[in-house]
Amino acid sequence: MRELDERINESLDMVIENEALLGVELKTMLKSFKEEKTLVGYSFGKLCFWHYEAYTDCFNEDIYKVATAIELLILSFDIIDDLQDKDSDYSWSKTPELSLNAALTMLVMASRTIQETSFEHKSVAIQLLEEYALRSINGQQLDLLNNCRDEQSYLQMIELKSGSLTAMSCLIGEALAKGRVSSEMEEYGKCIGVIQQIKNDIQGLKTWGPKNDLLNKRYSLPIIYLMSQKNDVSKSVVNYYNNDIVSFLDNNATKNELTNGGAIRYTITIKNVYKFKALHNLKNVAINDLGKEYVLKLMR
Repeated sequence: MRELDERINESLDMVIENEALLGVELKTMLKSFKEEKTLVGYSFGKLCFWHYEAYTDCFNEDIYKVATAIELLILSFDIIDDLQDKDSDYSWSKTPELSLNAALTMLVMASRTIQETSFEHKSVAIQLLEEYALRSINGQQLDLLNNCRDEQSYLQMIELKSGSLTAMSCLIGEALAKGRVSSEMEEYGKCIGVIQQIKNDIQGLKTWGPKNDLLNKRYSLPIIYLMSQKNDVSKSVVNYYNNDIVSFLDNNATKNELTNGGAIRYTITIKNVYKFKALHNLKNVAINDLGKEYVLKLMR
């Protein structure tokens, strides 16, 4: 698995370095931003690789370039998301104007990189990249508007924002091998993204600081659950979100209610619903044991 990360990382360096239309400053910036993400691993590129390998009869080394293209798109989205939220410790948040140019560059490079491969079905892959990128942007817009205040609308939003990108990664791999995609793979690919976002929602509430969703009056599944309860803590949270200047938010009581009042258990239950959906569809995917192990790891 580490070897696959290294191959994608090497391909990223090569694609950036070989882009003749970029100046030295932009290339240097792209490489430095890429290095900051290296420790996280290239999960989207790996999803593409494993789902390509599952269905191809003739392995094409250009799959590493396609995995690179996907990671360029993902990194551009991460940068834009962080600049919009203003909550990142990454270096790109220190120079937002320049970083935005880097993100736009990566967006363009993503489709160009796939176009330059030798795959028979690369046009299908580019179409999938563009379609699911637009779906994710739509989800990001809904997230920024902060209007998804019930379970159904919130889940629909993260299916678009996060689920679209994981589904895209799986589907591009399948499309390059077969020239077509399957609904089962779209469904479980989407579920992987939702699971990851729900895990982030839970993790985001454990740190009671400037990035905490509740303190920033952002909505997430555990917060939506908490606000639906009829008790003193939930009422104070509702008042806090409604900008009631006389409302007092007891941090300790609120943290205790989130942890022990059912909000986290409820959120984990929703996560498990998506996990069971994904596992059901995974049965019909011919991915090998190593790839399946990686997919299952993302669902935990």
